[in-house]
Amino acid sequence: MDLTMFEKMQQLPLFQGMTRFEMSEIIERVKLNFCQNKAGEIFAEQGERCDRLIYVLRGKFTAEYLHAEDKYSMTEVMDGPSLIEPYNIYGLNQEYSRTYKFVTDGSTFVIDKLAFKNFLMNYDIVKANMLNIICTRCQNISKRLWLSNNGDIESKILKFLKIHSLQPNGEKRLKIKMEDLARLMGESRINVSRALNAMQDRGIAELKRKEIIIFDIEKATEGI
Repeated sequence: MDLTMFEKMQQLPLFQGMTRFEMSEIIERVKLNFCQNKAGEIFAEQGERCDRLIYVLRGKFTAEYLHAEDKYSMTEVMDGPSLIEPYNIYGLNQEYSRTYKFVTDGSTFVIDKLAFKNFLMNYDIVKANMLNIICTRCQNISKRLWLSNNGDIESKILKFLKIHSLQPNGEKRLKIKMEDLARLMGESRINVSRALNAMQDRGIAELKRKEIIIFDIEKATEGI
C-alpha cells in the first residue's frame, strides 16, 4: 500500500492509531470497494438498510433529512473525509437517517457489514475507535437535548437547526413553509417572518421561496 493511501486511511476515525502493517493486512484480506463518484450522485438514501460502512474520502456532499409528518426537509453541506452513519450499522433501526448526494466529484470506499464484523472487529484499535465514535455521538445528542428552547424567535430557529444537525458547523438549509415553521416554533407567522428577515439583514441567513439557508450554523449560534 502506498504512503498516500496509508495517510488518507489514517485520517479516518475508524483506522486512527493503526500501523501501516495492520492497514496493509486489511487491504489484502478485506474487499474494499473504491469508487469515483460524480457530482449529483446519490450514494445512500434515507430509509435504506445500513448494511455497509461508507467512507467519503474526498468531495463535497449533502445530507438531507426529510420529515414527512412535519412537512420539512433539512440539508447539510459536508466535506470528506467523513464516515457515514457508522452507528446505524447495528441497533434497533439499521437504516440511513438521511439521503447523501455529491455536490462535487468525489471518491468513496465501502466496507461490507460482514467483513467489518468478521474481520475488522478483530482489531482492538478498531473496536476502541468504533466505541469512541458511538460514545461521542451519544454525548453530543445528550448536550443538544438540554438546549433551552427559551429566548427570542431567532434563537429558537437556530437551536432547532442545531439540534437536528449531524455536524455542529457548516451550511444548513431548511425547506419549510412559513406557517409550518411558526407552528414548530410556537410563534405567529408574522413574528417568525420578521426574525428571519432580521437574520438575512445581518448576513447570517438567506431567504428563498420556502427555504432558509444558514451559511455557518456555528458562527450563527455563538453566544446562544
